[in-house]
Amino acid sequence: MEEGSLLVPLLTVLGLIMLSAFFSGSETGLTGVAKAKIYKLKMEGDRRAIILSKLREDKERLIGAILLGNNVVNIAASAIATALAIKLFGENGVVYATAAMTVLVLVFAEVLPKTYAVRHAEQVALTVAPMFVFITKILAPFTMAVHKVVNLVLNALTTAPQDDMRGVEVLRGAIEMYHEEGGVEEDDKNMLSGIIDLDAVDIEQIMIHRSDMSTTSIDDPVSKIVAFVANSSHTRIPLWQGSPDNIVGIIHAKDLFKATQNHAGYLDDLNIKAIMKEPWYVPETNTLKNQLQAFRQHKRHFALVVDESGGLSGLVTLEDILEEVVGDIEDEHDLSDTRSINKNKGGSYEVDGDSTLRDLKKELGWVFPDEKATTLAGLVMNQAQCIPDEGDIFEIKDFMFQVVKKNGTQLTRIKVRETISTAEELDEKSAENPAPEG
Repeated sequence: MEEGSLLVPLLTVLGLIMLSAFFSGSETGLTGVAKAKIYKLKMEGDRRAIILSKLREDKERLIGAILLGNNVVNIAASAIATALAIKLFGENGVVYATAAMTVLVLVFAEVLPKTYAVRHAEQVALTVAPMFVFITKILAPFTMAVHKVVNLVLNALTTAPQDDMRGVEVLRGAIEMYHEEGGVEEDDKNMLSGIIDLDAVDIEQIMIHRSDMSTTSIDDPVSKIVAFVANSSHTRIPLWQGSPDNIVGIIHAKDLFKATQNHAGYLDDLNIKAIMKEPWYVPETNTLKNQLQAFRQHKRHFALVVDESGGLSGLVTLEDILEEVVGDIEDEHDLSDTRSINKNKGGSYEVDGDSTLRDLKKELGWVFPDEKATTLAGLVMNQAQCIPDEGDIFEIKDFMFQVVKKNGTQLTRIKVRETISTAEELDEKSAENPAPEG
Protein backbone atom coordinates (compact mmCIF):
# COMPACT_ATOMS: atom_id res chain seq x y z
CA MET A 1 0.00 0.00 0.00
CA GLU A 2 1.35 3.45 -0.91
CA GLU A 3 2.35 5.91 1.79
CA GLY A 4 -0.05 8.54 0.44
CA SER A 5 -3.01 6.22 0.89
CA LEU A 6 -1.99 5.62 4.53
CA LEU A 7 -1.51 9.26 5.44
CA VAL A 8 -5.14 10.36 5.12
CA PRO A 9 -6.72 7.62 7.30
CA LEU A 10 -3.94 7.94 9.89
CA LEU A 11 -4.43 11.70 10.16
CA THR A 12 -8.18 11.16 10.31
CA VAL A 13 -7.82 8.70 13.21
CA LEU A 14 -5.50 11.09 15.08
CA GLY A 15 -7.92 13.95 14.49
CA LEU A 16 -10.84 11.92 15.80
CA ILE A 17 -8.83 10.94 18.91
CA MET A 18 -8.14 14.64 19.52
CA LEU A 19 -11.85 15.35 19.18
CA SER A 20 -12.58 12.54 21.65
CA ALA A 21 -10.09 14.10 24.07
CA PHE A 22 -11.87 17.42 23.61
CA PHE A 23 -15.27 15.92 24.47
CA SER A 24 -13.89 13.92 27.45
CA GLY A 25 -12.06 16.87 28.97
CA SER A 26 -15.01 19.17 28.35
CA GLU A 27 -17.37 16.79 30.15
CA THR A 28 -15.18 16.75 33.27
CA GLY A 29 -14.57 20.49 33.20
CA LEU A 30 -18.17 21.56 32.54
CA THR A 31 -19.64 19.29 35.22
CA GLY A 32 -16.80 19.51 37.73
CA VAL A 33 -16.34 23.25 38.17
CA ALA A 34 -17.76 24.48 41.49
CA LYS A 35 -21.01 26.46 41.39
CA ALA A 36 -19.57 28.98 43.83
CA LYS A 37 -16.83 29.90 41.35
CA ILE A 38 -19.36 30.32 38.54
CA TYR A 39 -21.54 32.59 40.70
CA LYS A 40 -18.54 34.69 41.70
CA LEU A 41 -17.49 35.17 38.06
CA LYS A 42 -21.09 35.93 37.04
CA MET A 43 -21.23 38.66 39.70
CA GLU A 44 -18.06 40.10 38.19
CA GLY A 45 -19.73 40.15 34.75
CA ASP A 46 -17.70 37.38 33.10
CA ARG A 47 -19.54 36.59 29.82
CA ARG A 48 -18.17 33.04 29.63
CA ALA A 49 -19.37 32.32 33.17
CA ILE A 50 -22.86 33.48 32.20
CA ILE A 51 -22.79 31.16 29.17
CA LEU A 52 -21.50 28.29 31.32
CA SER A 53 -24.26 28.84 33.88
CA LYS A 54 -26.91 28.72 31.12
CA LEU A 55 -25.44 25.49 29.75
CA ARG A 56 -25.51 23.83 33.17
CA GLU A 57 -29.16 24.72 33.68
CA ASP A 58 -30.04 21.92 31.23
CA LYS A 59 -27.55 19.26 32.25
CA GLU A 60 -29.34 16.44 30.45
CA ARG A 61 -29.05 18.25 27.12
CA LEU A 62 -25.41 19.17 27.76
CA ILE A 63 -24.33 15.67 28.85
CA GLY A 64 -26.31 14.14 25.99
CA ALA A 65 -24.50 16.28 23.43
CA ILE A 66 -21.08 15.49 24.95
CA LEU A 67 -21.70 11.74 25.10
CA LEU A 68 -23.17 11.65 21.60
CA GLY A 69 -20.25 13.53 20.10
CA ASN A 70 -17.70 11.48 22.08
CA ASN A 71 -19.18 8.15 21.07
CA VAL A 72 -19.49 9.13 17.40
CA VAL A 73 -15.83 10.14 17.12
CA ASN A 74 -14.63 7.08 19.10
CA ILE A 75 -16.61 4.67 16.94
CA ALA A 76 -15.52 6.42 13.75
CA ALA A 77 -11.87 6.35 14.82
CA SER A 78 -12.07 2.65 15.71
CA ALA A 79 -13.81 1.80 12.42
CA ILE A 80 -11.26 3.63 10.28
CA ALA A 81 -8.34 2.17 12.25
CA THR A 82 -9.77 -1.35 11.91
CA ALA A 83 -10.32 -0.99 8.16
CA LEU A 84 -6.77 0.31 7.74
CA ALA A 85 -5.29 -2.51 9.86
CA ILE A 86 -7.18 -5.18 7.86
CA LYS A 87 -5.74 -3.80 4.63
CA LEU A 88 -2.25 -3.92 6.12
CA PHE A 89 -2.33 -7.17 8.11
CA GLY A 90 -5.33 -9.09 6.90
CA GLU A 91 -7.65 -10.71 9.45
CA ASN A 92 -5.08 -10.21 12.22
CA GLY A 93 -5.51 -6.49 11.72
CA VAL A 94 -8.70 -6.58 13.84
CA VAL A 95 -6.66 -7.66 16.87
CA TYR A 96 -3.94 -5.08 16.23
CA ALA A 97 -6.45 -2.27 15.69
CA THR A 98 -8.39 -3.20 18.87
CA ALA A 99 -5.21 -3.24 20.98
CA ALA A 100 -3.83 -0.01 19.50
CA MET A 101 -7.13 1.92 19.72
CA THR A 102 -7.77 0.75 23.29
CA VAL A 103 -4.43 2.19 24.40
CA LEU A 104 -4.78 5.39 22.36
CA VAL A 105 -8.37 6.09 23.41
CA LEU A 106 -7.83 5.17 27.07
CA VAL A 107 -4.64 7.19 27.54
CA PHE A 108 -4.98 10.14 25.18
CA ALA A 109 -8.75 10.47 24.77
CA GLU A 110 -9.93 9.64 28.30
CA VAL A 111 -7.44 9.61 31.19
CA LEU A 112 -5.13 12.41 30.02
CA PRO A 113 -7.80 15.03 29.13
CA LYS A 114 -9.98 14.20 32.13
CA THR A 115 -7.05 14.40 34.54
CA TYR A 116 -6.09 17.78 33.09
CA ALA A 117 -9.72 18.95 33.35
CA VAL A 118 -9.93 17.88 37.00
CA ARG A 119 -6.86 19.95 37.81
CA HIS A 120 -7.99 22.96 35.74
CA ALA A 121 -11.78 22.61 35.83
CA GLU A 122 -12.54 26.34 35.88
CA GLN A 123 -10.17 27.16 32.99
CA VAL A 124 -11.41 24.26 30.84
CA ALA A 125 -15.09 24.97 31.50
CA LEU A 126 -14.84 28.67 30.67
CA THR A 127 -12.85 27.94 27.50
CA VAL A 128 -15.18 25.33 26.00
CA ALA A 129 -18.50 26.80 27.18
CA PRO A 130 -18.98 29.12 24.13
CA MET A 131 -18.19 26.21 21.78
CA PHE A 132 -20.80 23.98 23.38
CA VAL A 133 -23.54 26.54 22.84
CA PHE A 134 -23.12 25.81 19.13
CA ILE A 135 -22.53 22.05 19.60
CA THR A 136 -25.64 21.52 21.73
CA LYS A 137 -27.78 23.36 19.16
CA ILE A 138 -26.44 21.24 16.28
CA LEU A 139 -26.90 17.96 18.18
CA ALA A 140 -30.19 18.95 19.84
CA PRO A 141 -32.48 16.82 17.57
CA PHE A 142 -30.35 13.73 18.15
CA THR A 143 -30.01 14.23 21.92
CA MET A 144 -33.77 14.79 22.25
CA ALA A 145 -34.41 11.50 20.46
CA VAL A 146 -31.94 9.71 22.73
CA HIS A 147 -33.57 11.22 25.84
CA LYS A 148 -37.01 10.07 24.76
CA VAL A 149 -35.79 6.52 24.33
CA VAL A 150 -33.97 6.65 27.70
CA ASN A 151 -37.03 8.06 29.49
CA LEU A 152 -39.28 5.38 28.01
CA VAL A 153 -36.93 2.65 29.24
CA LEU A 154 -36.53 4.21 32.71
CA ASN A 155 -40.27 4.71 33.12
CA ALA A 156 -40.81 1.07 32.27
CA LEU A 157 -38.16 -0.15 34.72
CA THR A 158 -38.58 2.26 37.66
CA THR A 159 -41.50 3.66 39.64
CA ALA A 160 -40.80 7.20 40.78
CA PRO A 161 -37.71 9.39 40.55
CA GLN A 162 -35.64 9.72 43.70
CA ASP A 163 -35.86 12.98 45.57
CA ASP A 164 -32.89 15.28 45.12
CA MET A 165 -30.72 15.89 48.17
CA ARG A 166 -31.50 19.06 50.06
CA GLY A 167 -29.08 21.91 49.51
CA VAL A 168 -28.08 21.76 53.18
CA GLU A 169 -27.16 18.08 52.88
CA VAL A 170 -25.12 18.77 49.76
CA LEU A 171 -23.28 21.55 51.58
CA ARG A 172 -22.69 19.32 54.60
CA GLY A 173 -21.30 16.60 52.36
CA ALA A 174 -19.00 19.10 50.63
CA ILE A 175 -17.62 20.27 53.99
CA GLU A 176 -16.93 16.68 55.05
CA MET A 177 -15.29 15.91 51.70
CA TYR A 178 -12.96 18.92 51.77
CA HIS A 179 -12.12 18.22 55.42
CA GLU A 180 -11.10 14.63 54.60
CA GLU A 181 -9.04 15.87 51.67
CA GLY A 182 -7.26 18.39 53.88
CA GLY A 183 -8.82 21.50 52.32
CA VAL A 184 -10.80 22.41 55.45
CA GLU A 185 -9.25 22.30 58.93
CA GLU A 186 -11.03 20.76 61.91
CA ASP A 187 -11.90 24.10 63.54
CA ASP A 188 -13.24 25.52 60.28
CA LYS A 189 -15.23 22.35 59.66
CA ASN A 190 -16.82 22.61 63.13
CA MET A 191 -17.74 26.24 62.55
CA LEU A 192 -19.28 25.60 59.14
CA SER A 193 -21.14 22.55 60.45
CA GLY A 194 -22.33 24.60 63.43
CA ILE A 195 -23.90 27.18 61.13
CA ILE A 196 -25.71 24.47 59.17
CA ASP A 197 -26.91 22.77 62.35
CA LEU A 198 -28.56 25.92 63.72
CA ASP A 199 -31.77 24.94 61.97
CA ALA A 200 -31.61 21.33 63.20
CA VAL A 201 -30.86 21.86 66.91
CA ASP A 202 -33.46 22.82 69.51
CA ILE A 203 -32.84 25.22 72.39
CA GLU A 204 -33.36 22.30 74.78
CA GLN A 205 -30.10 20.75 73.60
CA ILE A 206 -27.89 23.72 74.53
CA MET A 207 -29.80 25.64 77.22
CA ILE A 208 -28.56 26.09 80.79
CA HIS A 209 -30.79 23.88 82.93
CA ARG A 210 -32.80 25.58 85.64
CA SER A 211 -30.81 23.72 88.32
CA ASP A 212 -27.63 25.43 87.03
CA MET A 213 -29.14 28.92 86.70
CA SER A 214 -27.65 31.74 88.75
CA THR A 215 -30.69 33.41 90.36
CA THR A 216 -31.60 35.32 93.49
CA SER A 217 -34.79 36.27 95.32
CA ILE A 218 -36.38 39.66 94.70
CA ASP A 219 -37.48 39.68 98.35
CA ASP A 220 -33.87 39.77 99.58
CA PRO A 221 -32.50 43.12 100.81
CA VAL A 222 -31.18 45.22 97.95
CA SER A 223 -27.71 45.19 99.50
CA LYS A 224 -27.70 41.40 99.32
CA ILE A 225 -28.89 41.45 95.68
CA VAL A 226 -26.15 43.95 94.79
CA ALA A 227 -23.54 41.75 96.46
CA PHE A 228 -24.86 38.69 94.61
CA VAL A 229 -24.72 40.45 91.23
CA ALA A 230 -21.26 41.88 91.94
CA ASN A 231 -19.87 38.43 92.75
CA SER A 232 -21.56 36.73 89.80
CA SER A 233 -19.81 36.05 86.49
CA HIS A 234 -23.07 36.87 84.67
CA THR A 235 -24.39 40.30 83.69
CA ARG A 236 -28.08 39.32 83.68
CA ILE A 237 -29.57 37.72 86.79
CA PRO A 238 -33.12 36.30 86.98
CA LEU A 239 -35.08 37.37 90.06
CA TRP A 240 -37.61 34.96 91.56
CA GLN A 241 -40.36 35.33 94.10
CA GLY A 242 -41.76 32.58 96.31
CA SER A 243 -40.10 29.80 94.31
CA PRO A 244 -36.95 29.68 92.13
CA ASP A 245 -39.19 28.52 89.26
CA ASN A 246 -41.29 31.71 89.49
CA ILE A 247 -39.12 34.25 87.69
CA VAL A 248 -40.59 37.75 87.98
CA GLY A 249 -37.86 39.82 86.38
CA ILE A 250 -34.34 40.10 85.00
CA ILE A 251 -31.84 42.50 86.51
CA HIS A 252 -28.91 43.73 84.42
CA ALA A 253 -25.71 44.45 86.35
CA LYS A 254 -25.19 47.70 84.45
CA ASP A 255 -28.69 48.97 85.31
CA LEU A 256 -28.35 47.91 88.95
CA PHE A 257 -24.99 49.58 89.54
CA LYS A 258 -26.11 52.72 87.72
CA ALA A 259 -29.20 52.87 89.95
CA THR A 260 -27.17 52.35 93.13
CA GLN A 261 -24.72 55.06 92.04
CA ASN A 262 -27.56 57.54 91.52
CA HIS A 263 -29.48 56.50 94.67
CA ALA A 264 -28.99 59.04 97.43
CA GLY A 265 -30.73 57.31 100.34
CA TYR A 266 -30.40 54.01 102.14
CA LEU A 267 -29.48 51.24 99.65
CA ASP A 268 -32.19 48.83 100.78
CA ASP A 269 -34.80 51.49 99.96
CA LEU A 270 -33.95 51.20 96.26
CA ASN A 271 -36.91 49.98 94.19
CA ILE A 272 -35.58 46.93 92.34
CA LYS A 273 -38.82 46.44 90.40
CA ALA A 274 -38.34 49.84 88.75
CA ILE A 275 -35.06 48.82 87.11
CA MET A 276 -35.63 45.15 86.35
CA LYS A 277 -36.79 43.97 82.92
CA GLU A 278 -39.73 41.69 82.26
CA PRO A 279 -38.72 38.09 81.62
CA TRP A 280 -38.99 36.86 78.03
CA TYR A 281 -40.09 33.25 77.65
CA VAL A 282 -39.43 31.04 74.63
CA PRO A 283 -40.35 27.38 73.99
CA GLU A 284 -37.63 24.77 74.35
CA THR A 285 -38.59 23.34 70.93
CA ASN A 286 -37.48 26.53 69.19
CA THR A 287 -34.55 25.92 66.83
CA LEU A 288 -31.31 27.82 67.33
CA LYS A 289 -31.76 29.50 63.95
CA ASN A 290 -35.24 30.79 64.87
CA GLN A 291 -34.07 31.86 68.32
CA LEU A 292 -31.09 33.72 66.85
CA GLN A 293 -33.45 35.59 64.55
CA ALA A 294 -35.76 36.28 67.52
CA PHE A 295 -32.85 37.70 69.54
CA ARG A 296 -32.06 40.07 66.67
CA GLN A 297 -35.70 41.03 66.15
CA HIS A 298 -36.37 41.72 69.86
CA LYS A 299 -32.88 43.21 70.43
CA ARG A 300 -32.29 40.90 73.38
CA HIS A 301 -29.48 38.60 74.48
CA PHE A 302 -31.27 36.56 77.12
CA ALA A 303 -34.41 34.41 77.27
CA LEU A 304 -36.01 31.99 79.72
CA VAL A 305 -36.95 28.60 78.31
CA VAL A 306 -40.20 26.79 79.12
CA ASP A 307 -41.36 23.24 78.37
CA GLU A 308 -44.61 22.20 76.68
CA SER A 309 -46.55 22.62 79.93
CA GLY A 310 -45.23 26.13 80.51
CA GLY A 311 -42.86 25.16 83.33
CA LEU A 312 -39.40 26.70 83.56
CA SER A 313 -36.76 24.54 81.88
CA GLY A 314 -33.75 26.83 81.86
CA LEU A 315 -32.34 29.79 80.02
CA VAL A 316 -30.58 30.51 76.75
CA THR A 317 -28.41 33.44 75.74
CA LEU A 318 -27.16 34.84 72.46
CA GLU A 319 -23.67 33.78 73.52
CA ASP A 320 -24.83 30.16 73.92
CA ILE A 321 -25.99 30.10 70.30
CA LEU A 322 -22.86 31.78 68.98
CA GLU A 323 -20.73 29.24 70.86
CA GLU A 324 -22.41 26.50 68.84
CA VAL A 325 -20.70 28.02 65.82
CA VAL A 326 -17.39 29.44 67.03
CA GLY A 327 -16.79 27.31 70.13
CA ASP A 328 -16.48 28.43 73.76
CA ILE A 329 -16.24 32.20 74.27
CA GLU A 330 -14.57 33.23 77.51
CA ASP A 331 -13.51 36.60 78.84
CA GLU A 332 -11.50 37.74 81.85
CA HIS A 333 -14.60 37.67 84.06
CA ASP A 334 -15.64 34.09 83.29
CA LEU A 335 -15.09 31.56 86.01
CA SER A 336 -12.73 28.73 85.13
CA ASP A 337 -14.74 25.80 83.82
CA THR A 338 -14.59 22.92 86.26
CA ARG A 339 -16.55 20.68 83.90
CA SER A 340 -14.02 18.38 82.36
CA ILE A 341 -13.48 15.21 80.41
CA ASN A 342 -10.71 13.16 81.98
CA LYS A 343 -9.17 10.26 80.15
CA ASN A 344 -8.14 7.26 82.25
CA LYS A 345 -5.16 5.03 81.54
CA GLY A 346 -7.40 2.14 80.52
CA GLY A 347 -8.95 4.16 77.68
CA SER A 348 -12.17 5.13 79.47
CA TYR A 349 -13.28 8.70 80.19
CA GLU A 350 -14.82 10.31 83.27
CA VAL A 351 -17.35 12.93 82.26
CA ASP A 352 -19.70 15.27 84.12
CA GLY A 353 -23.25 13.96 84.03
CA ASP A 354 -24.67 17.26 82.81
CA SER A 355 -22.32 17.37 79.81
CA THR A 356 -24.43 17.62 76.67
CA LEU A 357 -24.28 14.89 74.07
CA ARG A 358 -23.55 17.55 71.45
CA ASP A 359 -20.44 18.69 73.34
CA LEU A 360 -19.23 15.10 73.64
CA LYS A 361 -19.76 14.59 69.92
CA LYS A 362 -17.72 17.70 69.16
CA GLU A 363 -14.86 16.90 71.53
CA LEU A 364 -14.63 13.12 71.21
CA GLY A 365 -16.59 12.31 68.06
CA TRP A 366 -19.06 10.12 69.97
CA VAL A 367 -22.49 9.60 68.44
CA PHE A 368 -24.93 8.13 70.96
CA PRO A 369 -28.03 6.15 69.88
CA ASP A 370 -30.59 8.29 71.71
CA GLU A 371 -32.71 11.04 70.19
CA LYS A 372 -34.51 12.01 73.42
CA ALA A 373 -31.70 12.69 75.90
CA THR A 374 -29.69 15.90 75.73
CA THR A 375 -27.17 15.17 78.52
CA LEU A 376 -25.04 12.16 79.41
CA ALA A 377 -26.96 11.68 82.68
CA GLY A 378 -30.25 11.77 80.78
CA LEU A 379 -28.95 9.12 78.37
CA VAL A 380 -28.03 6.79 81.23
CA MET A 381 -31.33 7.31 83.06
CA ASN A 382 -33.30 6.68 79.88
CA GLN A 383 -31.49 3.38 79.52
CA ALA A 384 -31.86 2.46 83.21
CA GLN A 385 -35.52 3.56 83.39
CA CYS A 386 -34.75 4.62 86.97
CA ILE A 387 -32.27 6.62 89.05
CA PRO A 388 -29.19 4.35 89.10
CA ASP A 389 -26.86 3.99 92.07
CA GLU A 390 -23.14 4.62 92.20
CA GLY A 391 -21.28 1.73 90.61
CA ASP A 392 -24.16 0.65 88.36
CA ILE A 393 -23.02 -0.28 84.85
CA PHE A 394 -25.02 -0.04 81.63
CA GLU A 395 -24.29 -0.85 78.01
CA ILE A 396 -25.82 1.09 75.13
CA LYS A 397 -24.82 -0.16 71.69
CA ASP A 398 -21.08 0.58 71.35
CA PHE A 399 -20.66 2.27 74.76
CA MET A 400 -20.32 1.19 78.42
CA PHE A 401 -21.39 3.54 81.22
CA GLN A 402 -20.69 3.41 84.96
CA VAL A 403 -22.12 5.84 87.51
CA VAL A 404 -19.15 7.16 89.50
CA LYS A 405 -20.79 9.87 91.63
CA LYS A 406 -24.32 11.07 92.30
CA ASN A 407 -25.83 13.83 94.37
CA GLY A 408 -29.34 12.92 95.39
CA THR A 409 -31.10 12.19 92.13
CA GLN A 410 -28.42 13.84 89.98
CA LEU A 411 -25.73 11.77 88.28
CA THR A 412 -22.75 14.08 88.62
CA ARG A 413 -19.92 11.92 87.28
CA ILE A 414 -20.05 9.05 84.78
CA LYS A 415 -17.35 6.80 83.38
CA VAL A 416 -17.70 6.07 79.65
CA ARG A 417 -15.90 3.56 77.46
CA GLU A 418 -16.34 3.18 73.72
CA THR A 419 -16.32 -0.60 73.34
CA ILE A 420 -16.01 -0.67 69.53
CA SER A 421 -12.78 1.34 69.65
CA THR A 422 -11.45 -0.90 72.41
CA ALA A 423 -12.17 -3.97 70.29
CA GLU A 424 -10.35 -2.42 67.34
CA GLU A 425 -7.35 -1.58 69.56
CA LEU A 426 -7.21 -5.16 70.83
CA ASP A 427 -7.33 -6.47 67.25
CA GLU A 428 -4.45 -4.20 66.30
CA LYS A 429 -2.38 -5.31 69.31
CA SER A 430 -3.11 -8.95 68.51
CA ALA A 431 -1.93 -8.40 64.96
CA GLU A 432 1.24 -6.74 66.16
CA ASN A 433 1.90 -9.39 68.84
CA PRO A 434 0.54 -12.72 67.59
CA ALA A 435 0.22 -15.54 70.10
CA PRO A 436 3.12 -18.04 69.98
CA GLU A 437 2.44 -21.35 68.28
CA GLY A 438 2.33 -24.64 70.18
